[in-house]
Amino acid sequence: MTRLLPLFSVIFAFSFCAKAQDAIYCGFDIALQKLAERNPGFQSQCTEHYHNALRGMRERSDRASTVYEVPVVFHVVWNTDEQNVPDSVILNQMEILNQDYRRLNPDAVNTREEFLDVAADTEIEFVLATVDPEGNPTDGINRVETDRESFEFDIFSNDITVDEVKFSETGGSDAWDPANYMNIWVCNVTIAGGLGQIFGFAYPPSPEVPNWEGTFDAIEDDVQGVVVHYTTVGSNNPAGLDDNFEGNEGGRTLTHEVGHYLGLRHTWGDAFFNGCSADDGFIDTPNISASNNFTCDFELNTCEEDGDDLPDQGENYMDYNQDACLNMFTQEQADMMRFVLEEFRPELIDFEGVNVSEAESIAFEVYPNPVSDVLNVRCESSGWVTVIDLSGRRVVEQRVNTKADQVDVRTLPAGSYIVQFTSAAGSVATRIVKQ
Repeated sequence: MTRLLPLFSVIFAFSFCAKAQDAIYCGFDIALQKLAERNPGFQSQCTEHYHNALRGMRERSDRASTVYEVPVVFHVVWNTDEQNVPDSVILNQMEILNQDYRRLNPDAVNTREEFLDVAADTEIEFVLATVDPEGNPTDGINRVETDRESFEFDIFSNDITVDEVKFSETGGSDAWDPANYMNIWVCNVTIAGGLGQIFGFAYPPSPEVPNWEGTFDAIEDDVQGVVVHYTTVGSNNPAGLDDNFEGNEGGRTLTHEVGHYLGLRHTWGDAFFNGCSADDGFIDTPNISASNNFTCDFELNTCEEDGDDLPDQGENYMDYNQDACLNMFTQEQADMMRFVLEEFRPELIDFEGVNVSEAESIAFEVYPNPVSDVLNVRCESSGWVTVIDLSGRRVVEQRVNTKADQVDVRTLPAGSYIVQFTSAAGSVATRIVKQ
């Protein structure tokens, strides 16, 4: 299950990614194929980079329990009211993303028994940025009205034309520093000639380490991030069925594309001919010949193997399947994404862009941290304590009238939260972990 072919070992054709109703679920393969066509050496370097990452991941003898937090900014680039997805949809999408990556998704109970021992909590969380690149407060949602009806993914062009959404000069929104933020562009994505619909795509991480200079510069910093079609965001999106496709309105498109952003390949190893001869490199994802193709067919076993011949892992987020049928990452996939954050995107997890600037003149303390039930609050004056979850929602708001007070948090789900204290003197915040 660890066989690997070169990442672009197939001849490019848009139909390779196609599924029912002429949709193309993911533009990952297409984008990388275009880069390989116009940059000699990119194919071999990309493949070698992936092999090296697999080796580096496995050479680590321990799995740290540190939960990595990734600052996120959504660039909502809109032309019609439907494209301007509401805050409530963005917040819902953040909740889905964090549930999926922490294996807190309610449908985790649907993982088949043969895969339960490898189903993983990635210990990666995503937090809407609270500070923009200029140091100003933000809610992590950047809305940009455009005169463009759509951003076209021209599969016949040498250029990755949909990248125009990432630049204000072409009607899009400029990236916030990609080293410090995970940029997510939400827009109307179309395909040239009306040949189908791409729901999203992301570039893999560029290795900014010694001996990895050269052709990998083909992926410029300003385009790093994720693009998703506006209909796929969240599970409460009023425009969820505007793409005339059923099965992708559960918010899992972003879960899949962030996986690419953090170094994962499709579970079938991105090979579309004789797929059993290729693999994604992970031992705990069974070898499969092609995607599930949105069938939710859990009887498939498309590659027979010696020994423990497991069925296709159709519930894996890196397959093409209906959102309702996806429910897991594996442990090796989790290890790879954490390795990528540590080695290739380290500034993301070191950045303070999710922290509210503290006012030094305000005395404020909370304990214990981590907390299980009651949070003790010490402050020098009366004010308001607000507890904010990872999606940016205020889950607790309480007036504190004494210098020592308590906030009941026992009903909150386990995870990380921001606790903000606001008084006449200003605002201060700190981060807690609810056990």
